[in-house]
Amino acid sequence: MKKLNMLNAFVAGVLLTMAGCASTEKAEKPTNVDKIAVIKFNLPQQLQWKQVKSQQKDGNALMEWIPQNNDSSNTPVKVIYQRLVSDKSAVDFAKLGIQPLQKSCSDLKVSQLGAISTYKNKVNVEVLCSKLGKNKFGTATYLSVFADGSANHLLISEVKLPESNKAGTINPKNAKERQWAQTASVLAKLMQQLNANAVVCDTNKNCQ
Repeated sequence: MKKLNMLNAFVAGVLLTMAGCASTEKAEKPTNVDKIAVIKFNLPQQLQWKQVKSQQKDGNALMEWIPQNNDSSNTPVKVIYQRLVSDKSAVDFAKLGIQPLQKSCSDLKVSQLGAISTYKNKVNVEVLCSKLGKNKFGTATYLSVFADGSANHLLISEVKLPESNKAGTINPKNAKERQWAQTASVLAKLMQQLNANAVVCDTNKNCQ
């Protein structure tokens, strides 16, 4: 089975939110924004984490963390940071992935979320997928995109959920799924907080 491209899948849902705001919001290339040197976020201390990916090439970067006792195939949660060289705005960059996610999720629900960051060109959303492709699970994804005109900085937090017919609604079929749903609910709250509290900083360590 061909694996769904994570970047395309998770970034995709943002446009669904923005489409509803099209009359009042216009995506523009980032201007008059501070250059981003680093994104700061804190992995939840309730879990022990290990880094399983660390790649950098041509100004791009990819890093991934999962719980210490899991591997990439069975982890219930993962956190990804990705830096991609691009002059696109956060909204425009999000549009790139809409088609894969629409095709891969049985049902999709997207909600804009609050964030402490005051950075001008950003997107912060929750994307709920009832069933991801042919997998036996859905996902709750928290996506933050920051764009400074030179690169897009993405913070992606994903939690696996029991599959369902409707995004945002879980109806466990047995005790195992009930336990899974309870654990996933706790993890989703932690991931939502992680993304909501992320900030970006310039080379002078001024963060916003």
